[in-house]
Amino acid sequence: MRRLALVLLFLVASGCATPGANVAPTSAASLGSWRLDCSLGALERAHDPAWVQDCVARGSHTPGPKAEIALAVNPKDPNNVVIGSKDDDPESSTYCVWNGLAVTHDGGKSWKDVTIGGKWYERDPTSPYYGFACNTDPDLAFDAKGDAHYAVELYNVASPSASGPLGPDPTSRRAILTPGWKVVLATSHDGGDTWPDAVTEDVSDGVAAIIDYHRTVVNPKTGSIVTAIRATSGGPVALTGKVYTDCHVLVSRDGGKTADPPVLVNGPDAPPVTTCEALAASPNGTLVMLGRPGTGVSGAATEQTTPISISWSQDDGRTWTTPAHSFDIHSIPGTFNGSQFRTGTNLELVYDLSDAPSRGTLYALYAGNDRGNADVYLRASRDDGHTWSPPVRVDQDEGAHQQWLANMAIPRDGSLHVFYLDTRYDPQDRLIGVTHSVSLDGGRTWADERVTNVTWDGDLGRHQERQSFIGDYLGAGASGDVVWGGFPDASNGVAPVIAAARVSR
Repeated sequence: MRRLALVLLFLVASGCATPGANVAPTSAASLGSWRLDCSLGALERAHDPAWVQDCVARGSHTPGPKAEIALAVNPKDPNNVVIGSKDDDPESSTYCVWNGLAVTHDGGKSWKDVTIGGKWYERDPTSPYYGFACNTDPDLAFDAKGDAHYAVELYNVASPSASGPLGPDPTSRRAILTPGWKVVLATSHDGGDTWPDAVTEDVSDGVAAIIDYHRTVVNPKTGSIVTAIRATSGGPVALTGKVYTDCHVLVSRDGGKTADPPVLVNGPDAPPVTTCEALAASPNGTLVMLGRPGTGVSGAATEQTTPISISWSQDDGRTWTTPAHSFDIHSIPGTFNGSQFRTGTNLELVYDLSDAPSRGTLYALYAGNDRGNADVYLRASRDDGHTWSPPVRVDQDEGAHQQWLANMAIPRDGSLHVFYLDTRYDPQDRLIGVTHSVSLDGGRTWADERVTNVTWDGDLGRHQERQSFIGDYLGAGASGDVVWGGFPDASNGVAPVIAAARVSR
């Protein structure tokens, strides 16, 4: 599971955030005509003078830390952005964590806090969200009509907290038993302000199996909403070690009104612990999924070579090829430089859906340990992932700093925009900033620019099971000539909030 604080907040507390200005800004020419919108920080300071980030909007304004960001931009309106997080607002769920949203309709000038399913005291037995203590793993996508679709993962039926009815394991602090899991697809017709439609897509008992960590895309050819979620089997998490043994694919073909029964991806000849972790849909409707063996997204305790598997569907998610080896990555450590939050070695998979000649190119993005520290790498494929280019390092940091938790968006000119967490701005190489990298030549060369002018301590983030946590992914999206990045921010020195950056031509 994933969790992080994702808003941009205010004051710098002593010892928790430092303005690291030790890296020169990238020249404007190397970024082409793309410009970071540095009016957003002043807009927030007009309401809260303690806000310290100059070029970042603070999206959330409710209490409680936010973590693990997902972001989508309306294809019909680049000023309409929806950002989801794992929200520890006590009014949303008194027992655990809930999906909290920050919504803007005016390009980040103002934001609205939204809770899918309503606050805990508003839910009644007719609600598909009723009875669950926890609601987690934000993930969403807009369709071509401008409707937003949000896959909501719920768990712990009738449980007192995130730790479940048996409490936490004394060693790992993870819940021994989390009964009852469900995935609900919620749909908004007004740009994220309300979510009146909801359909249950998948369920598991939480005893023999759980379902956790999902990715959602809209197929540009068919309009189907496709979600892939990892599944365990063999008993409660504390007994199995949370080893994922399969992947469920969930598809709605009518805009979120109904959903097909779950489809199992792994065939009889597939590796026994292949998981689904990244999902993308091509302009011609091909679905591609990447995964890895083992326990999933968390970084390894020590660096190791990790094989990445690939599966394809040519019939809109009804059937899938047996997962096969695609490429290898060198996993990053599970923690950095004395920090306690887990790093989350995430995979992202993005198709170029732009108007440029590069349309149809598939990109795989991940953090790797090729140089003895974490860097962001990109591979490209012109044949739907059957073959890949060698990895290209995205970040232009020549030092031994850490860059990780990256996501990418592609606007209509086909340029590539990557947002990621970065420790290069802290002399002690521990506090976190955000960097935006741009490629104007299909990922062959890159230029960096700093997004956050104040760094922050990732240990301020909190998982629903109370360990330090900032999430397993960030958000990125594009519409027209506008690109957005969404990420946590704890520059207040207390807890992360939902934050966002806007880049345009």
